[in-house]
Amino acid sequence: MDYLSEKKEYRAIDFAKFTAALLVAAIHIPPLEDCSFWLSHEFQQVVCRMAVPFFFLCTGFFLGEKLCDRERTKKYLFHIGKMYLFWTLCYAIPILERFWKPERSFPENAGELLRRFFLIGSYIQLWYLLATAAAAALLYLFVSVLKWRDHTVIAAAALLYVTGVLGNSYRHAFDGFPIAAEVIKGYQAGFLTTRNGIFFGFPFVAAGYLLWKYRGKIRQRRYGLWTMVFLAAMFVEEYLVRKAWGEGSHDMYFLTPAVAVCLFLAVAWISLPQRTAAAAKLLRRLSTYLFLLHMLVNFWLKKTALWEQAWVRYSPIHYGIVVGISIFLGLVFCFVQDRGKRKAGWQRHFAVRKEEAER
Repeated sequence: MDYLSEKKEYRAIDFAKFTAALLVAAIHIPPLEDCSFWLSHEFQQVVCRMAVPFFFLCTGFFLGEKLCDRERTKKYLFHIGKMYLFWTLCYAIPILERFWKPERSFPENAGELLRRFFLIGSYIQLWYLLATAAAAALLYLFVSVLKWRDHTVIAAAALLYVTGVLGNSYRHAFDGFPIAAEVIKGYQAGFLTTRNGIFFGFPFVAAGYLLWKYRGKIRQRRYGLWTMVFLAAMFVEEYLVRKAWGEGSHDMYFLTPAVAVCLFLAVAWISLPQRTAAAAKLLRRLSTYLFLLHMLVNFWLKKTALWEQAWVRYSPIHYGIVVGISIFLGLVFCFVQDRGKRKAGWQRHFAVRKEEAER
């Protein structure tokens, strides 16, 4: 196999998506926190931070063909919008407990919830759905409506990403510059962070789209090795930023794109046998449920009497319980969905048979 376009399946990406979902859960519920502070910090703030860029790259790669079709793009954006609204409603109680402050008036609280829903993300990890929709819509605008050339898209993505990095992990570098510090502060008053669909999601979704577009020219290389090289360099970057300006955000670094793209290509080149197809499909669905469910499970776990037990709060066990319950619920949802689809299929089948018999 010479070129990436010659691959007929990308089952390894489905397995990697599930691993990425586990890493996202580890950002919010650090499994090593009670074992080693240093190891937990580096794992959480460097290794796990590759998960979301990987998801965005997958989105851009598999969205590539749809961007040529307005109706398919609209359908995709509508699907993401429905997911965002549905899961926001599922998180209604955690959202109200976290963001509805008794010292604020009703209009102030309502305004804060609306700000978060439309500009930030309604809850901790749900920002990803909002960012995905924004990034996909922006890419469609540039590619299919404005007909930008690839080099213009690349330039826009690079400019937005650099701006995002400077306003994220490097933002404390501007604390000594009053004008820049005020600009960042003013931006944060509205959008809170540059880790969103414009500065973070779009560059990676655009990169995924370009990888799809030029997959016929991408040849197999030592992408796994380069992933490790760039990841090691990103450990150094994170350390230097932290030492120079103190602890800040860890979502975006200058080396993140290099690590994420090499990781995606390394995984994309892996060929898995046909017998893994069913497992890959299931893990692809479970990765979504794990991503969306884990903070809801964590919220309700802390409301139970079980949380009073010290052993449950031990970080590896805490992480394991939340992930285990989330996966179990994901399996239940998959079963219910599949059963509903089979029932609907049989109903259509019998309806067609009945119509044929009546003719």
